[in-house]
Amino acid sequence: MGVARAKNWVPNRPVQDSRLAWEAAVPELRRRANPWWAVPLRILGAAVPMGPRHKHVPGGPTGYAREIGQEASGGRLKQFAIPVDVVSERLSPDERRLLRAEGELPDWFFDAVEEERRVRKNR
Repeated sequence: MGVARAKNWVPNRPVQDSRLAWEAAVPELRRRANPWWAVPLRILGAAVPMGPRHKHVPGGPTGYAREIGQEASGGRLKQFAIPVDVVSERLSPDERRLLRAEGELPDWFFDAVEEERRVRKNR
């Protein structure tokens, strides 16, 4: 039934369902938030020498590539925060129990989050 399962899930924590839904959804949302063009930038940015011997290089051109790639995926991930809150209110009691116990979200959840994000973006 569920499509998302968070790693190292701690069952039945005393936090709100919306927070649990966010934690369970983040791996999938992170995947969806990464634009295709940010991948080469992150790879290129990983080539930047790090450490005390390279302090004279303030990031260089590939440092900017890494920053741009991280900003793009981070900014897109933030766009999902409120939609996850809104959609988590639609979970049935059985779906809430499964979320709390296993960290699983129903198969319809991510489509509903995407739709809510689009609606909010167009407002």
